[in-house]
Amino acid sequence: MNLRTQLVLSFVLLSVLPLSGVTIWSYLTSRAGVRTAIAAEAQRLADEMRDPVEAAIEQLRARMQRLRGREHRPTESEFERALSKALDAAERDELRLLLTSLLAPQQAQEGVVPFARDADGSLYAPTPAQAAIAAALGLGKAPPGGLRLPFPIKPEDWVVAQTRDLGSGIAVGVARPVDEPLRAMRQTAARNLATGLALVALAILGILPLSRRMTARLDALAKGALELGHGNLDVRVPIASNDEFGRLAATFNRMAEELKTQQVRLLAQERLHYELEVSRRIQDELLPRAPLRAPFAEVQGISTPAREVGGDFFNYFLLPTGEAALVVGDVSGKGVPAALLMANAQATLRARLPLATSLENLAEALDAELDESTPTTVYLTLFMALLDGDEGILRYVSAGHNAPFLVRSNGELTPLPPTGRPLGLFPGGGYEERQVRLQPGDGLFLFTDGLVEMEDEEGLAFGVPRLEVILRQVNGESGAAILAAVDEAIRAHRGLAEPADDVTMVFLRFGGPATA
Repeated sequence: MNLRTQLVLSFVLLSVLPLSGVTIWSYLTSRAGVRTAIAAEAQRLADEMRDPVEAAIEQLRARMQRLRGREHRPTESEFERALSKALDAAERDELRLLLTSLLAPQQAQEGVVPFARDADGSLYAPTPAQAAIAAALGLGKAPPGGLRLPFPIKPEDWVVAQTRDLGSGIAVGVARPVDEPLRAMRQTAARNLATGLALVALAILGILPLSRRMTARLDALAKGALELGHGNLDVRVPIASNDEFGRLAATFNRMAEELKTQQVRLLAQERLHYELEVSRRIQDELLPRAPLRAPFAEVQGISTPAREVGGDFFNYFLLPTGEAALVVGDVSGKGVPAALLMANAQATLRARLPLATSLENLAEALDAELDESTPTTVYLTLFMALLDGDEGILRYVSAGHNAPFLVRSNGELTPLPPTGRPLGLFPGGGYEERQVRLQPGDGLFLFTDGLVEMEDEEGLAFGVPRLEVILRQVNGESGAAILAAVDEAIRAHRGLAEPADDVTMVFLRFGGPATA
């Protein structure tokens, strides 16, 4: 059963059933009301007949008593007995005539059957037919030779009202039929029902086009939803009206538009995620993949970006002069821009360090170039150093970078403070090259600010003091063990909190002169 048929049937049921129920209820309640009204009217007519009939009977009785008294003798002869019987017969005849004449005016009302009944149960009525009806209703005995009715009489179709105690056991009453008023009432109810059904039929003829329009719009929505489910996000439903169906169609179109926008956004995010993943792999390739093991030192490091790619970098390699070059940098910002600048800086340093006459001149040149090629908000902290293996001399420049720790073999920690501002931040301030002498067994721990600024779930930073404690605890172990211990400590400190910055660590262990 389709929706249109359901709508029409629902309308018919909602219309016809209440209409039929009201009609039947009206008929039943009206039937009871009519019967009550007829009974009240019959009782009124019977009560009106009571007094005249009672008075007439009293007069008849008095007159007959006088006649009997006048003819009374001490001894009755045959004549006297015959005369008494004649008087009795005359009294009955006069009573019949009297009652008939008194009941006759009531028959003028349509359908009314007036009657009287004496002590013997004999019935008196204005006409033989009315006497027969009263007898058929069980109100008394029909007079001798009475009329036989050609139709049956049903007591339930009549209302009877009667009075008693009018003297000599005589009762008068009225019988009225209720069939005629009820028949008229049934005709009226049927006429009303027919009229209602005709109105319902007209309403159905009006609802059919409406249901056709409704189902057509719902079909359009269903087809649109099916297309949308198959992935066609360009599907749209025509808005044919401003009613609920029109608003539903507008909502559907808006939903389809939002789904299309979301799909475009998701595709862009997936493409960006893919590009970032490729960038991360490229960045990994730019970083050293294995430790540097020189005759006089061993260097290794790790870098963990906060996002897919980051701005931290490190590198180490041997120069043609036999020195070991070591760089650790941190570009401001996160993501792809920082990663691009990091790759450019790392390539520049790899190319220029072997040719640099001094580290401070190289830092000043990089500072000027970075200021010219990048926005003013972009800068770079950098620690670059050259280690002479024969002398154990470490020459370095720290451009605003976090102070690395010189870890002596005896556990003493000495920070190496910056020797100038970050590159590209207020350029032209100049840089100073400094140097320290390393002894066999000494180490150098370098890191970016993401390590000491790593926060836990409550926002508490890891801090430099915690780092110093760990470095003292693991002093003397291999570089790999030291880096692993620090990495484990910061991960335990962070817990479930997301990292806010990249973390880079490098450890150099000096083993002594190359000739040793």
